[in-house]
Formats: sequence, C-alpha cells, structure tokens
Amino acid sequence: MIRRLCAGLGAVLLTAGLVACSPANPGRVVPRAASEGLRSSPTPSLPTPPPSTSTSPKPGPQPPETHSGKGNASVPTTWPMRLGFVTFDCPKCSGHVAVNTENELIVNDVGPYKGTQWINDMPGHQARTFTVKANAAWTLTITDESGLPVLEPGKTLSGKRDAVVSVPDAVSSVAVTTKGNGNTAVWVHSGDFSDLPVNQLGDYKGSVPVSGPAVVSLEGDGSWTVTAS
Repeated sequence: MIRRLCAGLGAVLLTAGLVACSPANPGRVVPRAASEGLRSSPTPSLPTPPPSTSTSPKPGPQPPETHSGKGNASVPTTWPMRLGFVTFDCPKCSGHVAVNTENELIVNDVGPYKGTQWINDMPGHQARTFTVKANAAWTLTITDESGLPVLEPGKTLSGKRDAVVSVPDAVSSVAVTTKGNGNTAVWVHSGDFSDLPVNQLGDYKGSVPVSGPAVVSLEGDGSWTVTAS
C-alpha cells in the first residue's frame, strides 16, 4: 500500500472510502547545495581554521518504549529527539489502518498489518504523539538501532511489507529485489541525511548505493530481499 508518500501521483485513494494519501513530505529529502548560477560573486578567501578534534557524541542505548491498545487512540511518546524505529503490529485489523505523528504518516494500509518505520529523521521535527486508526488490538514499539536486523557484507535478508535494516560501515551498496502491486520505496538514512533512491510502482530489482553506517527503509505491500556488498 502507499504510505509515507504518493510517488508523485498526487492524491491516490487506497480503496473506495479510504482517505487520500498526502503529497510527499518535502522535508524528507535534504536539498542539494545552491546551484552555481545562484551563487553570489566571489569573496576574498579567509585562512582555513585548523580541523576540530571534537566530535558529536553518539547517542547511548535507549530503552525500548511499548504501547498497546484497541481501536483508535492518541498515544503520547517520551522518545527523545533521536532516530527511533517504530514497529506497529495489528494482526486482527480489518479495513483502514493508519499511524501518524505530527510530522508524517508512517502507516497507511488495509487489513492485518505489521511493519517498521523510522521517526525523528528530520532535525527539529520530534514526534511527540502517535495517532492510531485501527479496529482491533494493536501494539506499538519504539527501539533504537540495536533493535534492527543487521545487513552484513555478503549477507541476505528477506521479509514482507515495511521494514528497516541496519547497514554497517563495511557496506557500499545494497542489492534490492521487491515484488508487490503498489508503490515501492527505498529510503537511506546516514548521519543527518535521508535520501530516496527508489520510488516507483510495482516490482523493483537493482542496486542502491549506501555509505555505511546507515539504515535502509523498505516500503511496499509485498515481499523484499536485500543483499549487502
């Protein structure tokens, strides 16, 4: 099913009576530097400062956060302003299933659903509340990177629907194969930047450049296989 973005198709209805998918979030992809034609006239160069020896500390481990409920709900979260990975599981849901934060729609599907998406990848846009639309019992769990499957060089992982995998620094590309009827999207998040190298309808087979360490999000309504190299 179509989820966080509409693949440039504008408003698309999932099925009759379902809400229309919103346009792609412009904050998801980081703009490139200004083009040469828009740069101002050259200014005198200044002495280059010595390289800094300090680096931003890597966030320490974050305990998982779990919520459960039944039906529609508004769920406050205490997850800090750092990347988090949300697994939503509603095995007996029927009809429209949706989960969104103040910043984005992370689940938009029909019927039983289980999948993982990330939050807080855009600086200054912290998720504080999840709005859940469901008609059965559900569980929502947030973890840090330690809760993700790791895609080691030469290793293959496979699964169904939405998923996020962790990619170590020894990996430079990921071969991706998907099979599904709806939209297929592959996001890559490294450092403070997110990119969308794959965004199309139907099946996909190709190689995605990844500069590890990174996390890769796979979005679609079918099966997927990824292999690191």
